[in-house]
This record gives sequence, structure tokens and C-alpha cells, in this order.
Amino acid sequence: MAKRRTDQDEANQEAGQEKRSVQSVVIGFRLVEALEAAGGPLPLKDLAIAAGMPASRAHAYLASLRAVGLVTQEVEGGHYDLGPRALSLGLAALGRLDVRDAALDAMRRFRDETGEAVHLSVWSGQSPVIVSRLDGRRGVSLAIRLGFALPLDRSASGRIFLAFLPEAGPAKPALRSEIEQVRARGIAITDGLLNAGFAALSVPVLDHSGDLAAAMTTLGAAGHIDIAPGGPTAMCLRAAGEAASASLGYRRGRPGFG
Repeated sequence: MAKRRTDQDEANQEAGQEKRSVQSVVIGFRLVEALEAAGGPLPLKDLAIAAGMPASRAHAYLASLRAVGLVTQEVEGGHYDLGPRALSLGLAALGRLDVRDAALDAMRRFRDETGEAVHLSVWSGQSPVIVSRLDGRRGVSLAIRLGFALPLDRSASGRIFLAFLPEAGPAKPALRSEIEQVRARGIAITDGLLNAGFAALSVPVLDHSGDLAAAMTTLGAAGHIDIAPGGPTAMCLRAAGEAASASLGYRRGRPGFG
């Protein structure tokens, strides 16, 4: 019996140490997040305030973060900034990102919330090409094939590329006003333009530098899918595009849409 109690005490002690270690990582990472949000070096006092902790506590965590290279401290002035290890981790993560994987959760949430089908297209060098799709709850007779190349001028996806990707080239004169409107609204809407009886809405997905990475598009039967620019479907699609962009490292305030 005594032996069992001893084993239990040791297990409780290990569990307590593990919990404290996890909490330490979470608390320490608040300093890294504060530096990321600041966009430049910060003095200890301001950094501690941004991370929501006393300066003395922040100083102790910063010593550990400096030791592993996540944080660096300036020789003159003593301000703190993100270190070389933070940069290498960020570059490694970006190198492993695939826009299809980054957008998948956002696409699923959009499909589940609206019931509409949604697909993702990327630039092939000449036109947008569909690389990912999720079917909606409503049966759509028009098949959306992976690898299908979309026209720039007659598809909602194509108009996103005309609006936000310089490599796509200039829009035709008759379309320039429409493309400016797409750029201003952040959404392209077509009704019966590519396929009679079908309407589509499309939004940009931006990468970490604010460049267009993909277009996220929903397609449905005209009259059944809500295509109002300020309607619930458009709002939900915008939110999905922003979530996918965030997964690729885009943050509002950087150059690019939004």
C-alpha cells in the first residue's frame, strides 16, 4: 500500500511539473507574439505591458528566449526584437505551406455554414486553374473539375486575378470599370456569364507578403445562391478568404488587399 501511494505521489509530481512547463511555454510565447505585433524593437517596459505581465517576469522569460535565439537584445539601448531563430522558423513554415492545405479549413467552414459548393484556383501562368473543391449540400448539375482552366474575363475567379495579380495582364477596356469595382469591393460576382443558369462569387486569398495566392469561389444555381455583395453568402465567403489568407501568414495592415 505504501508503495502504491509513493508511485501515485511521483505521478502527481510529474504531472504538476509538466503542467507548469506547458504554462511557461504559453506565457513566454506571449512575448514573442507581442514582438511580432509591434513590427519593431521594444524596450522591456513596453514589451512587458504588451504581453500583459510585470517587467521582472518578462525579463526572466526573455533570458530563456534569448538563449534559444527566438529573441535578441540590442547592444545599444537594450531594446528587444525577434531573433534569428524566429526568422528561420518562419521561413521553414512558409516553405512548407501549400495554399490548398492552408485554405481547406476555411473552405470547410464556408461550405458547412452556407451549404454552398466552394473551389480554389491558382495562377497557372496563363489562366486560373482549379486545384481544390468541396461539394455543397445542394446538388449542382454543373461539374467543377480539378485542373479546369477558367477564363479571365467571364469567370468570377478570373476577375479576381485580373484585379489583384499584375501578371494576369490588363483587363479589356470594356471590363476595366468592373475590375476596379472588384478591387474596391474585394469580391467578384458573375451571373450566367460563364455558364447559363449559374452564378458565382469569388474573393482573393493573399500570402504572407500580401500577394494574390489564390481565388476562393462559390458557385450555385442562379436564383438559389445569394449574390448580393453585402449579403450573408458574400460576407461568409469574405471571412473564409481572410481566414485562408491568415493561414498563409497574411496580416491586415501589410501591403495588399484589406
